[in-house]
Order: sequence, then structure tokens, then C-alpha cells
Amino acid sequence: MSFKEWEAVVNIIAAIVIGAWVIFEGLANPSATVAAVAGRLLWAILYGVLFTIAAMIVMSILVSIARREGFRDEKADERDKLVGLRAMRNGYVVASIAGVASLFYLAFAADPAEAAYVLFFGLMLAGVVDAASRLVYYRIG
Repeated sequence: MSFKEWEAVVNIIAAIVIGAWVIFEGLANPSATVAAVAGRLLWAILYGVLFTIAAMIVMSILVSIARREGFRDEKADERDKLVGLRAMRNGYVVASIAGVASLFYLAFAADPAEAAYVLFFGLMLAGVVDAASRLVYYRIG
């Protein structure tokens, strides 16, 4: 697997781990206010960024050890740009649907805190779709 494929795998794993943490925290300590939910989701985003950075560093070291060669950054070519654009399109569609779903959730007088969770998980799903699309497009060309 190329570095860009490993990067997509790490992004998927990070989204799953952070999503599971948010679900666990939401079920174990249900928040009554929108501010509490927003704070929890902001912390989740920060933890997601830190987890992804750490996981990318570990992944780079492990891949370098497994290949027995130094890490080299791969230059982006036309194929990489096309894969990125197609994957981003797929993620954008999911993010758009998540935004609309969140607005519908609010329009039908639902709890705003739950609407924040709908939006958050929709955007997490959009990131997973983007990364999974990159894997698929790199494999099929």
C-alpha cells in the first residue's frame, strides 16, 4: 500500500475511534444542554486531530521499518489529484445530506442537542466516505 492509502486507513480508524468515544460519552453522561454537547463535540474534534497526528507518525515509522527503507514523501501526480477530487465529491455529498438532516431534525421541533449529534456524526461519516473513496479509487484506478 502507498503512503496515501495508509493515510486513508488511519483517517478511517481515527473517525471510528472518536465516534465510538462520543457515543460512549453521550450514553454514559447524557448532557442536558446544547452548550454541554457542543463542548463535548469540540473536545472530540481536538482529540480526533491529536489522535490522527499521533497515528500518522506511528504508521510512518512502522511502514518504514517494515519496508526497511527511509520514509519518502510521494509527490502528487495527476492521478492523485483526480482521486482526491472524486473522494472529496463523495464526502461533500454526505456532508450536505448531514446538514440537511440536521436542519430537518430541528424543523420538526427535536432537541437541538440531538441535532448537534446528527450533524457531528454526519460530518464524521463524510470524512469516512472521503477516505474510503480514496482507498477504492487508488485500487481501481
